Amino acid sequence: MSNLNVTVLMGRLVRAPIIRNNGSKMGFFYIASNRRYRDKAEVAQEETAFVACKCFGGWTDALARHQKGDMVMVEGRLRTETWNNEGTSRSQLILVCDSVQFVVPEPRPQNPSKPNDGDEHEHATPPAGGEADGRPPF
Repeated sequence: MSNLNVTVLMGRLVRAPIIRNNGSKMGFFYIASNRRYRDKAEVAQEETAFVACKCFGGWTDALARHQKGDMVMVEGRLRTETWNNEGTSRSQLILVCDSVQFVVPEPRPQNPSKPNDGDEHEHATPPAGGEADGRPPF
C-alpha cells in the first residue's frame, strides 16, 4: 500500500510573501488557518495553525500580487526541510504547494434589498471576527 501526502488549507497570509528568483522563481509565505469550536463546557474556542508554505514557477506571479491578510487556499504536500545554521542542524515542516488560489469574498450589500416585514429596527450583522472589513487584526 502506498502512502498519501496531500494537504489542502485555507487561511490568510500572515505577512507579505517573499519572492526569490535564483534561476527559478520561488515564493515563501505563512498561512494562519483558524478553527472555531465549542469545548465540552460549550464555551467558544479558537485555535490557529501557522503553516510555512513554498511555491514555485507561475504560482509565484499570483503570490507576488497579494499582501498580508489576503485569503488563500493552497494544495500540496508536506515536507521536512533541514539545513545547518552556524553549526546547528535545523528543520521545519513546510507545505510545498502544487496549487495556490486566492479567494476574494463577494462584497456584502450595504442596503439589502429584502422586503421589510414590518420590523423597523432591522440591523445588518457585522462580519465575523469583529473587524470592520472582515480581516483579522494581524
